[in-house]
Amino acid sequence: MSLILENIGRRVGRNWIVRHLQLEVAEGECLALLGPSGCGKSSTLRLIAGLDQADEGTIFIKGKDVTTVSPVDRRIGMVFQSYALFPHLTVAENLALGLRVRKFSATDQQKRVASILNLMQLEDHARQRPAQLSGGQRQRVALARALLRDPLVYLLDEPMSNLDAQLREDLRPELRRLILKDGQPVVYVTHDQHEAMAMAHRIGVMRDGQLEQVGSPQELYHQPTSTFVASFIGRPQINLLPAESGIIKAIRPEDLKLSSQGLPCRLIHREWLGTSQLWLLESPRGQLRMLTAGDTSIPANIQLEWSTKKEHLFDANSGLRSKYPTS
Repeated sequence: MSLILENIGRRVGRNWIVRHLQLEVAEGECLALLGPSGCGKSSTLRLIAGLDQADEGTIFIKGKDVTTVSPVDRRIGMVFQSYALFPHLTVAENLALGLRVRKFSATDQQKRVASILNLMQLEDHARQRPAQLSGGQRQRVALARALLRDPLVYLLDEPMSNLDAQLREDLRPELRRLILKDGQPVVYVTHDQHEAMAMAHRIGVMRDGQLEQVGSPQELYHQPTSTFVASFIGRPQINLLPAESGIIKAIRPEDLKLSSQGLPCRLIHREWLGTSQLWLLESPRGQLRMLTAGDTSIPANIQLEWSTKKEHLFDANSGLRSKYPTS
């Protein structure tokens, strides 16, 4: 493994903002840290980068203990949400600055900047300043700067959250290709589950400074280990039925089916999504979300059923999984 976190913890005052963090990221792997605001995602990234010091645990990069190593000596390529470009410098000057600080010759600076501008398709913008660029172009400049660092690890903190939805969708394949092209481990922080699933080989879902579950997008969706993960992963959100005999049953909206002799429901809202519809239903077991085909007509009397094989069962007290679906 190229990046290993062993029992990492970070405390502010009496409060632990990251605790008992065990994490491994392999070469050429992108691992996304996903969770709500304040769960410890960005704090974990800062610990890996050395911007904050861990109060417990050890961090290894390429087999070397870097827990107390300064940020500049960790060879981290970091891309921030804010781009962090110098507004008074041109694109080329922004990119050359780090090389100049690291004592590269003027000739080497020119060659490396020209090469990265070509790779990122920014040659025509070399003499422009950040304010003259679009959001997507500024993000490519920030990524180009990280690539010039020749890093051992890439750390990306909400790198596309300032972009509109269409631009994020357009940039995702390009961004994934660039950060994985040389085989370094990547840690990608986001609160957007769709982005995490599109970018990452594995996802770590965080809650209150700890990892709730780590796995592939498919594992998190089909085998969530808690009601928190089940509710956080998947849109529309999973249905959690009221506890019975100490057990909470959960069923995905796409696994609900119309029936002639099932649970009676009343439609209270409908959203047409193109190839599908989302129905919000009122039932004796509470509100339910159901996905149907886009051309499904609404019957006069709505009744639902689902296969018990599609149920996810959780302990009502702990919220932890008590049984996996059989298929």
